[in-house]
Amino acid sequence: MAGNGAATYTLLSSPSPTGSDDRESCELKLPMFSVHLIRSDDNLVSTGAKRSQLKLIIFVVSCILTLSLAFILYFLLGFWKPRWKTLMTHSLCPLTEATVILVEERKKSHPVKVMKITLPKEDISNYIVGKLSQYADHNDVISLIEYKLDRYVFTGSSLERVNGLGDGETFGTLQEMVESDHLALDTLSQIFGRNVLDVPLKPVIHFVLTEVLTFFYFFQLFSCLVWYNNQYEVYATVIIVMSVLSATSTTYITRIAIVKLRKAVLFECEIEVKRSGKIQVIKSGDLVPGDIVKVPLTQTKVGFDGVLLSGNVVVDEAMLTGESVPTLKNPLPFEWLEEKYHADKNEVNTLFSGTTILQTRPPPSGQDDAVYCLVTRTGFRSKKGETVKFMLHPDRTQKFKFYSEAWTYIKIMAFIGLGGMIYHIYDSIKNDYSVNDAVLGSLDLITIIIAPSLPLALSIAVFYAIRRLKQGKINVSLPNSINIAGKVKMTVFDKTGTLTEEGLTLQCVLSATDGHISEELTINVPQQMRLALASCHTLSIIDNKICGDPIDIIGQQTSGFEFRDHGFEANIFKNKVSASSLDPKTGSRLGLIKTVPFESHLKRMSVVCEVSNGSVVVFCKGAPEQIVLHCDQSTIPQEFSSKLDHFSSQGYRILAFASKTLPEECNVSSIPRDELESGLTFLGFLVLANRLKPETRVVMDELKRAGLRTVMCTGDALLTAVCVARDCSMIPDNGTLYLLTAELGDNGKLAVKYTEQEHTPDGFHMEDLKNLYSGPFRKVHLAMDGATFDLISKNDKSLMDKVCVTGTVFARFNPEQKMNLIDELQQRSYSICMCGDGANDCEALRHANVGIALSKCEASLAAPFTSSVFNITCVPVLLKEGQAALENAMAVFRFTAMYSIIQYVSVLLLIHYESILGDYQYLLEDLAIVLLFDFALGYTKPSKILSRVRPRGSLMHPFTVFSFIMQTTLVVGFIVFSMWLVQQQAWYDPFHVIRVDYLAEGELYVPYFETTVNFIHSCFQYIIIALVFSIGHPHRRPLYTNIPMLVSIVLTAGILLLVLFISAEKIPLLEMANIPDISYKLLMLGLVVMNLLLSLGVEYSYRVIEPLQRFLKLLRFKKGHKNKFKCLIDELEAADTKWPSTNIVENGI
Repeated sequence: MAGNGAATYTLLSSPSPTGSDDRESCELKLPMFSVHLIRSDDNLVSTGAKRSQLKLIIFVVSCILTLSLAFILYFLLGFWKPRWKTLMTHSLCPLTEATVILVEERKKSHPVKVMKITLPKEDISNYIVGKLSQYADHNDVISLIEYKLDRYVFTGSSLERVNGLGDGETFGTLQEMVESDHLALDTLSQIFGRNVLDVPLKPVIHFVLTEVLTFFYFFQLFSCLVWYNNQYEVYATVIIVMSVLSATSTTYITRIAIVKLRKAVLFECEIEVKRSGKIQVIKSGDLVPGDIVKVPLTQTKVGFDGVLLSGNVVVDEAMLTGESVPTLKNPLPFEWLEEKYHADKNEVNTLFSGTTILQTRPPPSGQDDAVYCLVTRTGFRSKKGETVKFMLHPDRTQKFKFYSEAWTYIKIMAFIGLGGMIYHIYDSIKNDYSVNDAVLGSLDLITIIIAPSLPLALSIAVFYAIRRLKQGKINVSLPNSINIAGKVKMTVFDKTGTLTEEGLTLQCVLSATDGHISEELTINVPQQMRLALASCHTLSIIDNKICGDPIDIIGQQTSGFEFRDHGFEANIFKNKVSASSLDPKTGSRLGLIKTVPFESHLKRMSVVCEVSNGSVVVFCKGAPEQIVLHCDQSTIPQEFSSKLDHFSSQGYRILAFASKTLPEECNVSSIPRDELESGLTFLGFLVLANRLKPETRVVMDELKRAGLRTVMCTGDALLTAVCVARDCSMIPDNGTLYLLTAELGDNGKLAVKYTEQEHTPDGFHMEDLKNLYSGPFRKVHLAMDGATFDLISKNDKSLMDKVCVTGTVFARFNPEQKMNLIDELQQRSYSICMCGDGANDCEALRHANVGIALSKCEASLAAPFTSSVFNITCVPVLLKEGQAALENAMAVFRFTAMYSIIQYVSVLLLIHYESILGDYQYLLEDLAIVLLFDFALGYTKPSKILSRVRPRGSLMHPFTVFSFIMQTTLVVGFIVFSMWLVQQQAWYDPFHVIRVDYLAEGELYVPYFETTVNFIHSCFQYIIIALVFSIGHPHRRPLYTNIPMLVSIVLTAGILLLVLFISAEKIPLLEMANIPDISYKLLMLGLVVMNLLLSLGVEYSYRVIEPLQRFLKLLRFKKGHKNKFKCLIDELEAADTKWPSTNIVENGI
């Protein structure tokens, strides 16, 4: 790769969700010595570097000559500019020679040390080592790096992630790994590291330095030095103490969060493995991919990802999914050698790290009755490891305008402060001060215009919100997401367990007899249907209790059979069976020979059983539209479609059952699944009622009143989902629903069809049409399944735009499709709150802007927010807290900014009169008033009603800028006017010299009346601004509900009234002139009242005066909407043609 100029490399695409090995080749012009590193969806440029002896010598000499200043700079660059630090002692080089690699991500470099691993020739026979050996150099050495807990191997043209075994490998390859005797343990241990989720815990000093080596802490240090120089020791000391406490608190909170996560995920135990044909006991941390583990019996955590080789295992996956439902795992069917393994696709054959083993079922018979598992992924490459990595290093950081604009404000204030400094220097020199004194005195202005308490304003509101959410049983793992919740525009819900009850109730069993579907409900169920209900499940008996999927439990109970699990007499059956069921009425038995597990993309499962007469029967159940495809069509009753539509349209959950008898003496294990599940005889339907949770409709109405778009994304049937959407008013009674279907024609074009679903709600009359949404587009709702969504997303982006702004029901979606839906919606500028039970929503929950998992497991890693209240009432609670937290943060920030402006203007005016505020006057302003209001403003609770209007969240919004300019104008105007007014009084004496007892002999204090008036009126203005920015509507509760704020206002106003009316001699610490005229004091109080009324008038003006609002919005010079979805809505409403066209096939590209 060494060479001059640019080099061309082949970019390796990140693995596809299905784990295919496809490679996307593209030409990239990269700087010399640079390649791309593939991590999730990011292409990260990496550059090689090696130590330079010349640079090292220069650096050492520089440290000596500068008395270690060069070393201090080197140390600080490690936090600010890691690339610069590295290049102080290293030079760029080809990656093959590199000892350090600089990974560029989000405009920042991350130096990573290169690990060199020699591959022994005898280890290359190992499958994993053999694959990696293709990247070795002529000395059989491979180069790896570890970046954000992922390991990458240098392939020559890229850095490719090292995962282990699994995705993309054929079953035959995995079988070869099982049969192989050579594990290459030492080499694999070096490549993959230890099998522990050892979250890096850096030293305390690192956390402290990371916190304090920032602009604000350096600025606070600079400010304190200036204040100490100006003999303002008390406030400087207070700020130092507060900064130390703040840094300590932040460091403690950050470190304790990592410590808690570390304790939650760190796991290591003794485990039995089979190596070289012998059972050994080792630490689970010493496992490597390719190890064969003897699965422990019960109540043991799984510390790796692995493929089940024999027997069955019942696990609890609540830690990963949030759903505490026992799940049965089955051995991988190795007879299908060419089939490719993918962990997500073959999840029923995979044990995942972080899950808990509830029960193991050894194989029916054989020489070894243990359950074995092939380790595929370890450490942070496992399922749980990926989740932990996401929490520590999210793939995408959500940008928030408020934080970036805060820095813009600081730059503007610094520029204004610079102007004040120049004026101060000029004025001081003009009054015969030395240049040194003038410059030192001017530095005080920059410490005033940029308040050291600004970091507090950015965090205090979130702190209060987290505390309130925890009281509401909502746990927060990503605090920054709270403010983002205030900007949510759409909510996406799972159905089962989220909108509807987790448990189901039996509605009826409809059996197929003589070509018709019987009308019986749960009585007189034919024997074959009873056998199907009794056997077609994955239930287990744990602690003498039947456990498993609620649907399976209902079916088994309906059958009337007694489930015996594996507690039976094996000699009753001719075949090897793993479980049995007994009919207490007839004494007949049913033995389970084989389970073909449910797969989400197939939407069905099967079992092979031996019945009492010795025949072997296949029973299959699943989604009706899938089961019918695998049945002998002559066995499908005429009423199949009408019954299915009837019950689906009423919101019932429907499962279809079918069966067939296998020939005698057939080898069940060798029959492929497609053959096993073909030519079935249709048996009937199991109809289940899935009722809405009582809170669902109430919450939906609240969200709709708040103008939030609501969407359902579920794995259930389309018509069932549509019915639930109508029941919960997600689709209003006056809305028009179109079922969207799509298929790819032979010509490669997409054929799309819209079918209007008729719906006449109870009590709906023609006069209700006047209540329809404005505009024809507003009442259009689309419903589709996952297959249609996939076809549209791949073939018609224009139609996908329409789907994203009109789609309401997305049914039969698997976890990957749910995640893709979230991504598509976010590309149209939707800020999304996703709520699900965590069962198959984990990826979607983590991809959403705000993800809420309904889980009673507090330690669930399913989403940034976890609600232990198992209904969707948590959604409006979180959104209201988000809106209030954002408004509170804005209020505290604006108050702090105005405090800086007020004090800055006051000081500049006093400089003009050759005066300055006293130390205790500063202390009263800075500590007793400002910090008190900072905490009180952030305490305001959220409004009880979720607002239709989203918080602005922008410091540069015209309304915010207008308020800031007008309030500043009033502040300056009233301070200047009050100082001018005092000069017009008859008793005014510009040189009223008095003796102050606490001053040393010979010292005098000149308390200017201007200083006194300036100080008193400024303090009152702080209260006024706090009152103005306490306006709560519509996102926060009224001022009178904020008790800390009321106490602060009464307390500070009382103190200031006391200061105003009491004799100045009685409070000498404040160094004020004694105003002799009570009428003037009353006049000052009148000015304060007038200032308050005008400030409130300004704040309310842009909130209620529509012409002013329209004028201010024009100042944004915005062409069209900034949100893409609003532009798409406008385009649809402005279109001349009617869309969608009912029952007409549209062809797209």
